[in-house]
Amino acid sequence: MTEKAAKPRIVILGGGIAGIRAARKLANEAVDVLIIDHNNYQVFQPLLYQVATSMLSADEVIYPIRGFFRSASNVNFLLAEIEGIDAAAQTVRTDQGEIDYDHLIIALGSTPNFFGSKSIEENSLPLKTLVDSIEIRSHVLKVFEEASREKDAAKRKALLTFVFVGAGPIGVEGSGGLSELIYDVFQKEYHTIDFSEVEIHLIGADPGVLMMMPEKLRDETVRVLEKKKVAVQCSMMVTDYDGETLRYKPFSAPKDAPLQEIKTRTVVWAAGVRPVDCLDGLDVQKDRGRRIIVDDTMHAIGFENVYAAGDCSSFTPPGEERPLPTLAPVALAEGDVAAANILHKLKGEPLEHLDYKSKGVMAIIGNSEAVMSAGPLVGRGFLAWSAWLWIHLLTKAGFHANVSVTFKWFFNYLFGTRLGRMITR
Repeated sequence: MTEKAAKPRIVILGGGIAGIRAARKLANEAVDVLIIDHNNYQVFQPLLYQVATSMLSADEVIYPIRGFFRSASNVNFLLAEIEGIDAAAQTVRTDQGEIDYDHLIIALGSTPNFFGSKSIEENSLPLKTLVDSIEIRSHVLKVFEEASREKDAAKRKALLTFVFVGAGPIGVEGSGGLSELIYDVFQKEYHTIDFSEVEIHLIGADPGVLMMMPEKLRDETVRVLEKKKVAVQCSMMVTDYDGETLRYKPFSAPKDAPLQEIKTRTVVWAAGVRPVDCLDGLDVQKDRGRRIIVDDTMHAIGFENVYAAGDCSSFTPPGEERPLPTLAPVALAEGDVAAANILHKLKGEPLEHLDYKSKGVMAIIGNSEAVMSAGPLVGRGFLAWSAWLWIHLLTKAGFHANVSVTFKWFFNYLFGTRLGRMITR
């Protein structure tokens, strides 16, 4: 496996949005491409919360990596755990052996950031991967089954209290989706539960929800969430969660101020991400968030044949103070530029430079409720919700799955249908 191919070998680490975009750009070119990932599928992360809240099934939010390249014999896939990168030797270490490369694209995405809290890491439920979404779905169904037979009022109250930490799109969409699952579906089916005991909390560190949105859309988001019986608290620092009690306090509170507490058996953690651990030993320039700093050609600083794209990369456009956000459109653009510049370099052509222009941001809050902002254009309610559905449907891979997703969205809109209410063990 360590012998170099006759054609230039391009190794892409990660089968996510940026990695697959780069590989598709390189398909059927005069290069050998190898994608390495520990999963054999790409997951469409914007829809994971719909798996967690029983709207969609797992197979409807993934697409097999090999399926992208049926007509591209120069692109291959290796199922492996990535252990490290030796940039000097131009090798990638995996649990399946060492892999040599001529050019490397690092597109490993990110992993949940628990900010050093072992108790939160061990007891909360992240919503980042397909497995995470299935675990949350099963957990929510289990606690309702347990609550339906619990006689102790305090224990039952903790079972029926749900906390989302992180007031970005995942927290907003997840808490809104859970509210609809509970009040539109469970309330009709769990006859022994008093639903006035249910509490849903959204706690964020930022001054408001969806901070990338204009203020009036942030206010609209809070209004809709509160209508859905989600209690929103911002500017809060979560300090601990032991599996039974979540402790937090306002950032403005004195150091010796008493902590606020919520008794709960369910904390969904969506408070931030960080690069994956296997990049820790890579000797490249990184920002304070440990993301790989790249220039506008997607080169890792100081390396001619190492590129980074997506959530694990950090590019700050000229004149800007902050790097580009970790959003899917950014990852797509960076994957395009990285792959294109490898081809340009092999052909002796001038390199491309990333000139990313935001196409806007959007978030769904619930059935017929969403917010969107695209430059001077802002939208909310049904029109924004419809735009969110169609844009995500058009960017998601898999025709057959998209047909079934469309039907499920349609029936959920009409009847609140949630057919994915399955506990897995």
